[in-house]
Parts: sequence; structure tokens; C-alpha cells
Amino acid sequence: MNIQKVTAIFDEFRLKDVEEALIRHGVKGFTLHPVRGRGEYFDSFNENHLIKHIQMEIYARSEHANNIAQLIVETAHVNADSEGLVCIIPVNDLLWIHDKRSAIDSDFQFHP
Repeated sequence: MNIQKVTAIFDEFRLKDVEEALIRHGVKGFTLHPVRGRGEYFDSFNENHLIKHIQMEIYARSEHANNIAQLIVETAHVNADSEGLVCIIPVNDLLWIHDKRSAIDSDFQFHP
């Protein structure tokens, strides 16, 4: 299996632009989670100082993972402190529940 997971955490206000960029490049599937956290910047007006972000997870062919990560960075960037981060993690196995099989590289698309 030659698949990696791209995980990105970024400002929730950039979500629409990131989604549109991914779709334009052929990425059809991703998972979203609302998250709160604290980085270099923190919300000094909030009692617990946490800021709201989106966590996005995308499974991709290994050869496309870096391009997808870079696309997210470029699209989510607004030149502000603590905008988030993107990481790429190897995947040992990935199983599709709907047809009870392991995922294969051709299940995932990206068009530069």
C-alpha cells in the first residue's frame, strides 16, 4: 500500500477556499473535525485562551500527499500568527467498509 494521511489544522474561516481548491484538484474525500487549541497566538478575550480551527484529514497516494499538503498551506495562508499546521503520516492499511476490501492507490485522485 502506498497511501498516506494528510492532516491539516487551520482557521475555520478558510475552510470554503480549502475545500474548493481540493475539489478543483480532484480530491473528492476528506473528513472535518471542529477543534480548539492554542499555539503561538491565543485568544486573550476568551477565558481559556483557546481558538477555533478545523482539522481536515485526507487519505492520498504517497506521490500526491506533499502536493495536497502544499495546496492546503497555500490556500489556508493569510499571513497571520498561528495559522495552523499540516502533517503527513504513512498508512499501514486502510479498509473500505462498503465493499470490505483494502484501499488501493487508484482509489485516490489528485490533479496538479
